[in-house]
Amino acid sequence: MAQFAFLPTLHQIPHLAFQNTRHKSLILIPPSQVICCVENIRAEHDGTVSRELGLPGLWSRFLGSCDGLVFLINKDAEVFLVNPITMEQSKIPDPPVPVVRNEVLYLFGYDSVVDDYKVVAVFYLMPDDEIDPVPIYIDTLVYVYYVKRGVWKKIENSPRHYSLPAYFSGTFLNGAIHWLGSKSEDCAVIAALDLDNEVFFEIPAPSIADLNNILFGVLLVLGGCLCVVDTLSNREGTDVWIMKDYGVVDSWRKFTVSVHCFADLFMPLCFIGDGEDELLLLVEGPRLVVYNVKEGTLKDMVVDRVPGKFEDGGTFVGSLVSPA
Repeated sequence: MAQFAFLPTLHQIPHLAFQNTRHKSLILIPPSQVICCVENIRAEHDGTVSRELGLPGLWSRFLGSCDGLVFLINKDAEVFLVNPITMEQSKIPDPPVPVVRNEVLYLFGYDSVVDDYKVVAVFYLMPDDEIDPVPIYIDTLVYVYYVKRGVWKKIENSPRHYSLPAYFSGTFLNGAIHWLGSKSEDCAVIAALDLDNEVFFEIPAPSIADLNNILFGVLLVLGGCLCVVDTLSNREGTDVWIMKDYGVVDSWRKFTVSVHCFADLFMPLCFIGDGEDELLLLVEGPRLVVYNVKEGTLKDMVVDRVPGKFEDGGTFVGSLVSPA
């Protein structure tokens, strides 16, 4: 069983007691060391200091965050909810999937109706005799785990027509989890599951974008808006699409990060400060870079006591919410 996920950001709920509602903090995952936390990322980003979280085990990926809870997977393919402030953690049990040959995308969010956090597992099933290096997926199963109740539930009428994209990519926003998929070979779609009523729906992709390339992009939340990072369509750079008005196709806006700035791929983490001028990027290599959107310039973020290499990372806002 393979697990993949990218870097969704957080969903904020006003009634919760956040430790700091203005500044995001950063989680960095080294390949063989303890996880590091960079607290309160600031616009004046010089002199930032990290601290070790001391979580046992070896960690692989940052799967997302919501209300101060961080969703992580370790190198044994076990998933956990962790509060980096209180250091509480809770292991999520394996979903009751009756088949072995599958790949899974894990997502995480909050259901305001039942006041519970939910882990969503989207399974893509493969035939038993599949040997093609580019696998064919015959079905999709979706399971939801209720964190407080401690139970898994299968969601009926899963959207079987959503084939697997090249990169598993999903995020949580506006009470729903979202992921990239396709209805056919030439039609990318942003699939979504409303966590309150557990109903599937779709978000329109940018109408003027190359939908074949969007399918191979990265879906995340940036500045409180749905965002698609398209690394294939523009030879001069990477196109970053932001949906300013949720669900409205005409509200997609684009800016381009110049390809000349980077020799490798990058992942947007968050805007720094009050505006959208400076964007923090996790650059393959790896390093942290602050990119000025208006000027097209970049600056390395120097963080004291951070490992020389890290495999993944993501942002969260500190809170006292329990993961159990």
